Amino acid sequence: MKLRRMKFRIRLMLAVAALVFCWAPTSRAEFLLTDNDRVVLFGDVSFGHSFAPEWFCQFVRTRYPDLKLEFYCLAKSRSNAAEGNQRFAPEVLPLKPTWVILSFGLDSAERQAFNQARLDSYVKEMSTMIDKVKASGAKLLVLTPPPSQESKHKALQAAQFDSVIGKYADALRELAKSKDAEVLDWHKAGSEYKATLADNPDLNWTKRGVQPLGQSLSVAIDLILTRFGAEPVEYTIETDWDSDKATASFGTVKVAHHDKNSMTFDLTDVPVTLDMNARGQIQSRSWPLSKWCKLVFKINSMPPGGVLVSTPDGKNGKPFLQQQFEVGADMSQIGPLAKNLSIATLHNAIRTKLGQCSKYRDTMMRPVPEPELEKGYELYRQADLELMIAAQKIENRTPSRYNASIKIAKAPRQTMPAPRRTPKSRKPSKPANEKGDGK
Repeated sequence: MKLRRMKFRIRLMLAVAALVFCWAPTSRAEFLLTDNDRVVLFGDVSFGHSFAPEWFCQFVRTRYPDLKLEFYCLAKSRSNAAEGNQRFAPEVLPLKPTWVILSFGLDSAERQAFNQARLDSYVKEMSTMIDKVKASGAKLLVLTPPPSQESKHKALQAAQFDSVIGKYADALRELAKSKDAEVLDWHKAGSEYKATLADNPDLNWTKRGVQPLGQSLSVAIDLILTRFGAEPVEYTIETDWDSDKATASFGTVKVAHHDKNSMTFDLTDVPVTLDMNARGQIQSRSWPLSKWCKLVFKINSMPPGGVLVSTPDGKNGKPFLQQQFEVGADMSQIGPLAKNLSIATLHNAIRTKLGQCSKYRDTMMRPVPEPELEKGYELYRQADLELMIAAQKIENRTPSRYNASIKIAKAPRQTMPAPRRTPKSRKPSKPANEKGDGK
């Protein structure tokens, strides 16, 4: 009897505990970056494109506008791990980073067939670099090199370069494990995502087979944002076609004009949207970065037909049908939330600092023509180094919020996409020996 009571009490306690667990509020992970953090992305050709710093900076400044954060991208094409060790002291240390993200490997393989001695040298240099980061006091994340695209270059095909990079990724995982360094597996995540795009003949995963482009870089930034515990931007504007009021997730919105054919909204302090492909709009929802930005325009009780969304100067987006607004239309694809001055300012600032990096490195490699000019050239190099470091802070002064106006107007019938004709179904032909009554 006592045993039965004890078992009953245990089951009761477990049931209560499970119930409490189910109803306990779940807390979201906090964003790991804090005020005055300095994040340095240090690498080779893998981050040699401006997309990476644009996306990371723009997301953080939009989602966490009050966060005083500095982000530096010190990537250099044709820079192996050995050169990375040489660049670490003059380029990275002066920034006094609190986080360093290492991304080396694509250039260390030298776009050639696998060579064990070359891989051993890479592992040795990366081991030294990891030690240098730890000695600096910065927190460390190590990115494995992303998959290449040997189909885009005959020399890479001959070298079986995809397999070569796979070996470098394997070696880096093992090295990081032995040195207790955290790995973000860009190679694994990129390979899995790339496989979903295998049927796309126009896929440009890389530039000339090696340098990552949009899809590949978006996988890396997705990994970094996830690791830092970021939360997506979720912004909604909602209104009723028969009302003169509208609501917004944050900032303010008011209906400036409203008649039977159109509505115009004035928005204040709205987010700078993620211009994820640097051409004015977010790509499809299957794109890794798309989940980080959800901007929805919802119009209730909209009259039948379609509408055009535009800025007051008349630049139209694509026509939208009523049912699209009933479920929510993606604002990131339309109107001024896709293209605005704040985004252009941020892009230009980031490209300016990347350009300053290139200028500095050109100066470092420029030979001194005469011995008498040695001192002058040394001063020139120091000045360019200071300019390069200062340029890394330019985008911190660009706006993370902006004001905008949006116009919703009934679309002329000729602008709406014509519905596809449904082909008439054909009855299957009957076998010659079959009668019409089925008997």
